[in-house]
Amino acid sequence: MSFFKVVVKLASPVALLLILMVVLGFVYPALVWLVSHAIAPWRAEGSLHVACGRVIASSLVAHYNESSPLFHPFSTNMTSSGADPYVPLTYALEQVDRVSNETGLPRHLLVKLLLDNAAKNAVANLHLFSPGYSIVNVEEVNLKILQILNKTCGW
Repeated sequence: MSFFKVVVKLASPVALLLILMVVLGFVYPALVWLVSHAIAPWRAEGSLHVACGRVIASSLVAHYNESSPLFHPFSTNMTSSGADPYVPLTYALEQVDRVSNETGLPRHLLVKLLLDNAAKNAVANLHLFSPGYSIVNVEEVNLKILQILNKTCGW
């Protein structure tokens, strides 16, 4: 087989590969980004919470920090995604004493914050994904605690 025939046989797959790389690697992601910003710009960046000019949390992605005095989501080896901010209400209630001791907030206030968040999630039909128990978004509860403590900029 001559060199020319080998080049001709390889040209088609290589050209297809390059075209697919451009389309799937650049064009499609750019199109999805543009459409998401056109349809729902308030949600397109990931539901970020900003305080003091910097991003401190997201309602959609949890940040597990063992040393945090606030409520903890599941650790990365306890959940499939490793970034889920939703935990069962019972799991969050088990942390109330620790959070109360470390933040100085009364236990009854922390329980109320958790119950209010669980009720909000039940209204949003998030309980459909977890039948049989209420769920809490610990990132949202932690933001409320930071607002109460007025320490959003310091932590």
